[in-house]
Amino acid sequence: MKHCVLFCVFLLLSHTLQAQIEVDSLIETQMKELHIPGLAAAKIENGNISWMRHYGFQDIDQKKPVTAETIFHIASLSKTVTAAAIIQLNAKGYFNLDDDINRFLPFRILNPSFPQASITFRQLLRHRSSIADNLDYLLPFWENKYQQTDIPLYVFLREYLMWGGKKYHSNKNFITTAPGDQFVYSKVGYALLGYLVERISKMPFDRYCKTHLFDPLGMSQTSWFPHQLPHLQLATPYSYSDSLKTFIKHPQGKYPDYPAGQLRCTLKDLATFLACWSNDGNFNGRQIIPPKAVQALTPKDMSLGFHTWFMYLLNTETPMYSHSGHGPGISTYMLFDPFSKKGLVILMNGELSDYFKWRTLIATLYNDTRH
Repeated sequence: MKHCVLFCVFLLLSHTLQAQIEVDSLIETQMKELHIPGLAAAKIENGNISWMRHYGFQDIDQKKPVTAETIFHIASLSKTVTAAAIIQLNAKGYFNLDDDINRFLPFRILNPSFPQASITFRQLLRHRSSIADNLDYLLPFWENKYQQTDIPLYVFLREYLMWGGKKYHSNKNFITTAPGDQFVYSKVGYALLGYLVERISKMPFDRYCKTHLFDPLGMSQTSWFPHQLPHLQLATPYSYSDSLKTFIKHPQGKYPDYPAGQLRCTLKDLATFLACWSNDGNFNGRQIIPPKAVQALTPKDMSLGFHTWFMYLLNTETPMYSHSGHGPGISTYMLFDPFSKKGLVILMNGELSDYFKWRTLIATLYNDTRH
């Protein structure tokens, strides 16, 4: 009997190992076809990290592999963390989502076409604030061309959003539709949410996140500023040139609207954040984020509308919450099902913008049943 049990265990382990080898081989083949230098992925199940995998190189020239210590720039996935910070404060009663944000600011922000209309927290979270991203000004930052002194968040927002500011352009910084009426994806809007965290909590945004999110979740290799992290652990961003048939290295980007897309972290740190979020804000028996805050942004009733997160249809029957991130040499994705508490994190130091290729990659990793 004992030998029979051992043989069954051996067969099970052999099957699991073979399945893992097949998935790893498939992922590596897809990375080669898509010209992705490095990739890290984690699966969330029942509010816990069930597995993590690392592929390829964090630095091609040095042939340095992606490991558990590799720190990725997660681009717009940063917005989910910024949203978590502001909704923590909302859950504590500091404001209502439909409050006018000007109650909390030292300068007034108004859409010049609708000066009587309030801009609210909810509108910022839903990308319906009427605040626009002026590409003439912002694109050089987002293309990693700016490598000078950091611009303080307060200064950037005041000069960009206040009438009379040095970077204020009424027809470029705002749309000509009333706040609340139209969806326009706004990175500046999320930078403003980060600043509102500062104003309400009375501490710098990055310190608030460290104190109330990163430290409680054990996210020790996470920071909004790359210079605060070990340089040798930062994944080098790459794009691929079809004409030159080679990878092009990019510098580490930094932006004045940093709460919208500058966060860097290891796979484990971000997977821990998602595990906590998917488990109604509970982590290791501690309530880090109030359940009503999680439900406010990502309700199980998806007909209530979306705040920060978007919908992803894994198949015809499984809608999930998701968010993606893109930048020079960066592609990221995060999604979760609030019912099954399953989720997935994908971080890459390469560029992938094709939606259908993303779907293929997501399906391969999400359906992986390794343990």
